[in-house]
Amino acid sequence: MKAHVGVDMAIGLVHSVVGTAGNVADVTQAHALLHGGEVIAMGDASYQGVAKRPENAG
Repeated sequence: MKAHVGVDMAIGLVHSVVGTAGNVADVTQAHALLHGGEVIAMGDASYQGVAKRPENAG
């Protein structure tokens, strides 16, 4: 199992958590971790290509 966690960079407050099976790619959960008001988003290498995914368009 994996926990994908969205955290506010300025204050460190967790705003979203998604649990998935261990074989689910991290990049498939990026849309669930963003709330729409981000100016910048950071993630490790497993989130590369996130902008190319249809659920993240716009």
